[in-house]
Amino acid sequence: MTEKVAICLIGPKKGGKSSLLASLADCVAQSAFGYSPRLRPALQPISPAEFNAEPDQRRADLLTIEQGDYERLKQDFANGGVATDTLNTYEYYFRLSVNGEAPPEIVTRGPWLLEIIDSAGEIAVPPDGAEVAILNDVKAKLARQVLDSEALVMVLPLVRLDDSAWTGTLARLIDRLALAREKKLKRVVVVFSQYERLFTRLGPSAFTYACDPAVALHVLRKSVRAAQWLDRLRALEPGGVSVRYTVSSAYGFVKRFQNPNMDPHQPGERRFRRAGLEGARAYSEYWRPFLTAEPILYAALGLDSPFTFSHAQLDARAEEISPASILA
Repeated sequence: MTEKVAICLIGPKKGGKSSLLASLADCVAQSAFGYSPRLRPALQPISPAEFNAEPDQRRADLLTIEQGDYERLKQDFANGGVATDTLNTYEYYFRLSVNGEAPPEIVTRGPWLLEIIDSAGEIAVPPDGAEVAILNDVKAKLARQVLDSEALVMVLPLVRLDDSAWTGTLARLIDRLALAREKKLKRVVVVFSQYERLFTRLGPSAFTYACDPAVALHVLRKSVRAAQWLDRLRALEPGGVSVRYTVSSAYGFVKRFQNPNMDPHQPGERRFRRAGLEGARAYSEYWRPFLTAEPILYAALGLDSPFTFSHAQLDARAEEISPASILA
């Protein structure tokens, strides 16, 4: 049995949607997620033709897959990132399989063919009061894709959560989604991106603290404490939509050295790289993304990891944990 799942990414401009998507395949390949290594998921970019083909045709296309769009997205990310334009929405396709231990009710549904929709933040979550020229047909296309998606991944920048320019728009979007009768939505994952920036002063201890789910839960509780849109997301659950919260970092942490992967010696915000090399090869020696596969795996499988948190976990009495003091 093969199950198709449409996953729509939304969030404000410069929130990290495209970066999360660009690092997704590498995150799975490096097992840089919070799920048990015994799950052994595999994620392969595929062409639109293969996504829409019959099973026999998919097998025939195994050696002729075109990965151009996704490869270009990864190259843009390697070069420092390019803002997604507002002229269209963009679809990327993947085959997901689980090759290890998973509940039987999940295994029997696979493999999964994923359609992941990316778009500029100005379309779905524009800043309040800003006049952004967006074509009506582009807005209509994204609205249709949101309603037709089984899962919604909301990517929010952890270091800009108090940015009032887009929080009101986000709350109104959730309200409209809750009232929409024709939606197919089953799961919502709220991803707090740029997680590595909380640990920039911890040097080689950064990765150790970041890998502790208790630290992530503490960060999330603190971050959403005054979020006006939190109760609006709760309102989705009685209608059969499961909501989860997680953290991620497309830049991640440096292999072997374990510090946040942000090179202060390069202009702008760049990962550490090997001098004398270009493109993805320059970064591969040091780059390890962090949990960027988490929201997509949950959106597709509905399977929790130690880093996917429910409202019940956020609401539980916060226990004092020693690592929390470093983030206060």
